[in-house]
Amino acid sequence: MYQEQANKCNSRSLRSGTTQQPLTPTITRNTKTLRILTTSLVAYLFVAGLCFAKTSIAADSLSILFLGDHGSHLPSERARQIIPFMKTSGINITYTENQSDLNAVILAKYDGLIIYSESDKIEMAQEKALLDFVANGGGLVAIHSASYCFPDSPKYIALLGAQFMYHSTGKFRTRVINADHPIMKSFLEFETEDETYVHTKHSQDRTVLQVRREGDRDEPWTWVRTHGKGRVFYTAYGHDDRTWGNPAFQSLMERGIRWACGSDSVVEMSR
Repeated sequence: MYQEQANKCNSRSLRSGTTQQPLTPTITRNTKTLRILTTSLVAYLFVAGLCFAKTSIAADSLSILFLGDHGSHLPSERARQIIPFMKTSGINITYTENQSDLNAVILAKYDGLIIYSESDKIEMAQEKALLDFVANGGGLVAIHSASYCFPDSPKYIALLGAQFMYHSTGKFRTRVINADHPIMKSFLEFETEDETYVHTKHSQDRTVLQVRREGDRDEPWTWVRTHGKGRVFYTAYGHDDRTWGNPAFQSLMERGIRWACGSDSVVEMSR
């Protein structure tokens, strides 16, 4: 009986030129089009965001040569400690113990040079290449033992801004005395166990950023200066992994690298 009624209904629909609508709802053509457009827009924004992020990273990326040696401060270990951290910030560091890399051809490949060495001698050609590199706009980042590297080079000592004289050891906290400098803005001081460097042959054309209390006086600890078109950053921090592994020191080092390589923007570190 039910089948007969259904057949009659279908026959009337065919004669009238109409068909019954299905019981399940359908997606209209406009809805499909809207979904396609929405999906395309989301994909476009995603790709555009990736491109912008890559462009920003590329714009901020730096290439740095790290000059170490086989000395007691174990520069190769300190480099392995800091390279992954810096890479996440767009600073690519190449480590070398070959002092002959201090030449115009090699240095021209880099934005800046880190010196963490205690080498006694520097050849005249290497000294000239280093001075020319900075004078032409390259950045010099000198860490800890760099202040008694090349002790017989008056030009290198003048480039750095002082020379190491002696040290003891101890746990201490330095004091920022130039909080408005780009390197020091929003920088948080930290306590560490390190060698307590005392320097001599202090330059008068530098800007001291941090001092450490030495007896009844303040010993310059971190400073900057310019040489021609280039910039020099030095800090006496950095005897071993206790300081190099400290996030605050890593922040200071990153700030020093970026400033030495020409940036005046503050690196706000959250790590």
